[in-house]
Amino acid sequence: MAADKTDEFQQQALEMLRAQQEAYVAAVKAWREAIASGESSVPPPSPEPTPLHMLPTPTEMAEAYYAFAAKLLADQSRFMDALSQAMAPPKKKP
Repeated sequence: MAADKTDEFQQQALEMLRAQQEAYVAAVKAWREAIASGESSVPPPSPEPTPLHMLPTPTEMAEAYYAFAAKLLADQSRFMDALSQAMAPPKKKP
C-alpha cells in the first residue's frame, strides 16, 4: 500500500542519514586522535591567495549567478511538470 511505501522510503532515508552521520563522527574521531598523538604537530601551510588578475570580474560573477539561477529554475520547472503529471488523475480509456 502507499503507506507501506512511504514508511519504507522514510526508513531508507533515515538509514542513509545515520550512515552519513556515523561516517562523519568516525572522521572527526580519527582527526582528533591524530592530533592527540602528535602526528600533526605542525599546522598545514596556509593556502596561497588567488592572484587578483585570475579572479572573475563582477560582471562575470553576475553572469555566472544568473546562468546558475536559470538552470535551477529550468530544473524546478521540469520537476513541477513531472509532479503535476504524476498527480493528475489517470486518463480514462474510451
